[in-house]
Amino acid sequence: MTKPLQTASIAAPGFFGLNTQESGITLDSGFALEATNCVIDRYGRLGARKGWTLLAEQADVALKGMHRFVDIDATEYFGVWSDTNFYIYSGGALSPVTYSGSQSITEGNWQAVTLNDAAYLFQKGYEPLYFDTATGSILDISASPSASGTPIEGNCALSAYGRVWTADTATNVTTLYWTDLLDPTRWNSGTAGSLDLSSILVKGNDEIIALGAHNGFLIVFCKENIVIFGDSETSQTYLDPATLQLVEVISGVGCVARDSVQNTGTDIIFLSESGVRSLGRTIQEKSQPMRDISKNVRDDIVRLITSETVANIKSAYSESNAFYVLSFPSTQQVYVFDMRSPLQDGASRATVWNNMEFTSWLGFDGELYMTHNDGLARYFGYQDNGESYRMQYYTNYFDMGSPTQTKLLKRLAVTLITSSGQPFTVKSAFDYNSLYTSYTSSTVEVPVSEYNIAEYNIDEYTSGIIADAVRIPAGGNGSILQLGFETEIDGGELSVQKIDVYVKQGRIL
Repeated sequence: MTKPLQTASIAAPGFFGLNTQESGITLDSGFALEATNCVIDRYGRLGARKGWTLLAEQADVALKGMHRFVDIDATEYFGVWSDTNFYIYSGGALSPVTYSGSQSITEGNWQAVTLNDAAYLFQKGYEPLYFDTATGSILDISASPSASGTPIEGNCALSAYGRVWTADTATNVTTLYWTDLLDPTRWNSGTAGSLDLSSILVKGNDEIIALGAHNGFLIVFCKENIVIFGDSETSQTYLDPATLQLVEVISGVGCVARDSVQNTGTDIIFLSESGVRSLGRTIQEKSQPMRDISKNVRDDIVRLITSETVANIKSAYSESNAFYVLSFPSTQQVYVFDMRSPLQDGASRATVWNNMEFTSWLGFDGELYMTHNDGLARYFGYQDNGESYRMQYYTNYFDMGSPTQTKLLKRLAVTLITSSGQPFTVKSAFDYNSLYTSYTSSTVEVPVSEYNIAEYNIDEYTSGIIADAVRIPAGGNGSILQLGFETEIDGGELSVQKIDVYVKQGRIL
C-alpha cells in the first residue's frame, strides 16, 4: 500500500536570523545557518537587502569618512573626506574644501562632532580641525578667534551636554578632557578641564576607546571597563563637570572599536571583545544584565575582530530600516542586526552582507550612506551600482519529527513575494552532506498592463510584485534534511514567505 505524503512547513523562513553558535539539529526552524545579503523586513519575512548606488562618482577618490550637520541658519552641510582631502557633497557632486591649516594630514580616521553652529574633527596625533561656514574651509582649531589653550589631540570625541569631550591621545589614554561650555575652541578657560580615570578603574589601568551619552549620563568606554558619570544637579540643562559624580564602573567588558558606538535613541550599541553589546538597559536598571546582541553569531564576530584593524571597523544605525550595521572592511563583510524587538534570549536577529567595499557608514533622514573608493554611495534599489548580487538562505537541519526514519523527498514548494519571472534555485541535502542537489525554477510571468500614459514617459504599468507558490519535483533520501535558497537580485525586491517539504517516510534506521 502506498504511503501518504507527509508535509513539513517552514513558515517565515529565517525569521530569527542567523544562528551559527548552536547545533543545527536543535535549532528552531525560524533560524538560518546562512542568510547572506538578506534582511528581516518589517513584516517578519526574510528578504533581499537593498542594493547601493553611487550618488557622487569620482574614480579613486578613496573616501574614508563623512559627517553631516545643519548650521544655525538651517543650511545643511554633508562633509566627506579621504586620507588627504576634504569635500562637501551637494547636488550629486563632491566639491573640494580647502584645508588652510599648517599640519601635514595623511590619515582620514577622523571622528566628527557638531556643537554651536560648527563641525569639529578629531584624530589621534593631529590638532583638531573645524569647518568654518563663513569661508567654507577647514581650519586648525587654534585658528579660531575665540581659541585658548592647547587643543587636545584626542582620537575619540563627543558633543554632549553643551561641550565637546575627548580622550585617547598619543601620550595619555586614561584622561578625559572637556572644553568650555558652548565653545569647543577653549581648552584652558571657563569650565574646561580634565579627569584622570586611573584611580577609579577596577582592575588597574585601561585605555579609553570611545565616548557616549544617554539619558543624562556621560559614558566612557574603555577597552575593559565602562565608566558612567552623572550630575547631582538634576535641574540643569547641561552636565556640569563641577558636580560630576561617578554612577557606576562596569568591569570586565568594554569597547574595542571607537566607531562601533551608536546611539539609537533608546539604547547604546557597541562592539566588545566578545561581540556586540547593548548598554541602555544596564544604565536604567543596574540589576539587569547587559544584552548580548550578537549572541547567536558571537564566534563569527570575534574571529572578524581579531583579523581586522580595529580603527577600520565602522558602524551605523538606520532608524528607518531599524537595523544596526557593523562593517569589517578587510573581509568586505557587514553584519546587520535587526533592532525592532529582541529574541527571547536577548539577542537581535542577524544577517550578513558580503562584497561590501565601503569604508564608513552613516544613517540620517531615513537614508543610509556609505563612503567608497569611487565616491559617496546610498543604500537604495535592488542592484549594486547597476550589477546583480546573490541572495542566499540555508535552513537549519531538521528531521520532521522522525530522527530515526529515512525520508524520501518528493516535492518542494516555495512561496515568494517578488517580481514576476524571478529565477531562483532551491537546494537540498541529507545527513549533513555538503553536496547539494539543485532545482532551478522561477515565479510565474505576469503580463504587463498598458496604462496609456506615455505623455509622462511611462508606456506600461504593472505593480511588478507578485505572490507566487512554486512547486518543484525533488528527490533524494535520508533522515536529516537541509534546504537552501539562492537567487540573483537584479532590480526587484524579494522575500520568502514559506517553504513546504513533501516526503514519504521510509525504513526505520
